[in-house]
Amino acid sequence: MGRPYVITISSEKGGVGKTTLATNLAIYLKGLSEDLPVTLFSFDNHFTIDQMFQLGKQEKSPNISNLFTDKTIDELVVPGQYGVQFVPSSRNIQECRDSIQTCDLLAEKLSRSQLGGILIIDTSPVIDPFTQNALYAADRVIVPIKDAASLENCRHLADFLHQQERPRSTLRLLPCLVDTRIRFDGPFRNAYQLLKAYAINRGYKCYEGYVAKSPKVESLSTNPSGKIFSVITHGRNTDVHLQFMHLARQAYLEYLENGPSWMNEIAKERSNRDATLERERQKRFSQLSKSCLCCEKELPEGNVLPGAYYLESNDASLSGFAEDSCFLDMIVQDCFGEQKAKGLEDSLRDLLLETADRSYILLQRTQLPEDESQIDFFRLDHNGEKLSGRSLVIKEKGFFNRTQNSRVLKLFRKFDTEQGQKTQMILARRGGHQPLELLENYHYQKFQAVFDRVKVDLAAEAQ
Repeated sequence: MGRPYVITISSEKGGVGKTTLATNLAIYLKGLSEDLPVTLFSFDNHFTIDQMFQLGKQEKSPNISNLFTDKTIDELVVPGQYGVQFVPSSRNIQECRDSIQTCDLLAEKLSRSQLGGILIIDTSPVIDPFTQNALYAADRVIVPIKDAASLENCRHLADFLHQQERPRSTLRLLPCLVDTRIRFDGPFRNAYQLLKAYAINRGYKCYEGYVAKSPKVESLSTNPSGKIFSVITHGRNTDVHLQFMHLARQAYLEYLENGPSWMNEIAKERSNRDATLERERQKRFSQLSKSCLCCEKELPEGNVLPGAYYLESNDASLSGFAEDSCFLDMIVQDCFGEQKAKGLEDSLRDLLLETADRSYILLQRTQLPEDESQIDFFRLDHNGEKLSGRSLVIKEKGFFNRTQNSRVLKLFRKFDTEQGQKTQMILARRGGHQPLELLENYHYQKFQAVFDRVKVDLAAEAQ
């Protein structure tokens, strides 16, 4: 069906009618067009949506707490009353709050969905990670206001949109719970005119009309039966019914005019980003050495032995794999020669293998005067923090000016650039059963993050 047009209902002030607005707007939009898919969910875990739209007894199913997992939103929606589909609420939604690191996660997920139609998101009265994601994903943010305090709180919503480079025009204010019995002297005869004038004076755009305060409508959610009824079925004889019809028409026309433009833009950016990542991935594979970097044994094309180490220089001029036995033999022989002399090389090799899955190995070469090189060996944790290390000095050439038979130096010479500049660092990471997975975007980004930190840390130490 395509991507959804997203309407977010938000206000930092409680008691302004956000949930009443979200639920009834969904129903009236569905009433305008039976073929229009309308979806609704709430980040405010009061279960009003479930009570209002649930069809019979709800079986245990995925809910809103699964939204920021690997499940798609299409897997979470369930059919509801009035033809509106919804995502069941959850009492445990706050448990996943800490896992939400950015405000664009929801938008990314929605841009991949096939919900189509209109999605309405109800939010809590705080700008937490859930509300931030709902605001960022919105084509339209409807802000219900009932007094000067709720109008002032709009500034925080506008500031957030500005920080995310979203236009202020995304906001539309709607006076709600307006008591039309109260009259004023002067240019503004009632609360609606006053609120609208204040909003326009502060640079906000408003919807035409308002939602009046109505004891009848309030009773639809505060009745002895405990049920929650809609305005369209139990409040047709009120002014609020006509006001919701007018609001729904405005929202529907905006949807027809603009469609899911924001979701389409996000999808286009993602497509361009994915294409760039794929080109970089292909480049990484094409630059791989065709032989083991330690023993120069030719590697099978498109296949690397399980457990092989991936090696890359700090300037990425050359990269490739080394079989684990070759690489560890080189480390033990050149960096821990005294352990080998004591017959402890097997224990050392076992230690390196045991910690290889959760650590990195960094080799750093510093050229010294008189044809000498200092080789630094470091073991790093998964974040790039140093766990252990040692240094040794190796002569580049021995008697009769012969090149020294150091496997580490020989490895560094493979990484020398064409301009003759010596590569200073090589980072190594052991692969699992499929070492080539280290070159896939997610794993390679982690590899580069560690390398970037190492470069910064070592540069700081050098100063």
